[in-house]
Amino acid sequence: MTRFGSRLSPLALVLAVVACAQVSPELILHNGMVVTLSDDGATAEALAISDGHIVAVGADEDVTALAGPATRVIDLDGSTVVPGLTDNHFHGIGGGPGVDLSGARTLDDVRSLIAERATATPRGELILTNSDWHEGQLAEQRLPLRDDLDEATDQHPVVVVRGGHELILNSRALAEWDIGRTTVRPPGGRIGRYPDGRLNGELVDRAKDLVELPPAGPSADPEETARSAIRTMNALGVTSLRVPGGSPRQFELYRGLAETGRLDARIDFLFRPRGVGRDGIDEAV
Repeated sequence: MTRFGSRLSPLALVLAVVACAQVSPELILHNGMVVTLSDDGATAEALAISDGHIVAVGADEDVTALAGPATRVIDLDGSTVVPGLTDNHFHGIGGGPGVDLSGARTLDDVRSLIAERATATPRGELILTNSDWHEGQLAEQRLPLRDDLDEATDQHPVVVVRGGHELILNSRALAEWDIGRTTVRPPGGRIGRYPDGRLNGELVDRAKDLVELPPAGPSADPEETARSAIRTMNALGVTSLRVPGGSPRQFELYRGLAETGRLDARIDFLFRPRGVGRDGIDEAV
């Protein structure tokens, strides 16, 4: 695992009051409620930051007294400051041209959204969803499976993308890629079945390799895409991200942003060496 951190790191967990009177802090936040997460649940009114570290936390009068001519001072006007949040399984903020299921709240919603796309898609063409959804958002608390998708359309192959680990296919898509009862389960993968033994459309992990999806279209500048995603997360209070399985190319992107002072979050990066030889990983690290 590799951790990146920009020089101007986000607020860290405050465990103690550390006065720094020799060098004026770069930033002071005051007139607020600073949640310190100390054992006794104490809060403070102000804090001071220098070089990406909290150097003082305490009463307004004590912390503001540390200000120098170049110190930026922000009046919180009673707002609350909390330690930055961490997203420990970050793939991205989503999006993409597929059917957007983020607003679906029932399986009927899923079927309706896919059926709506089908009416605007020539018969036989692939219908793909993006991954901006989770079955936990649905009232039924389960995945839409093969039979559910068949109700949406039997005239198009449908592939529902569920996170980074699973695809769900309708009957037309299973036939498109010649996946049936006798298809051998790839090592490291799973082909889902209903209790009666019929395929339920689930292809998990390495079983996804049985499907060859069209390449993604041209994308925006990857650095700006990454920075935009991080800005969105920062606005939600997230200051640390764990990338749970990235490529050497993605690793290089984050490292480049860190080295040029443009990475506004701490990044824990876990490699997923799928399709990349050891030499590729050695070169990246």
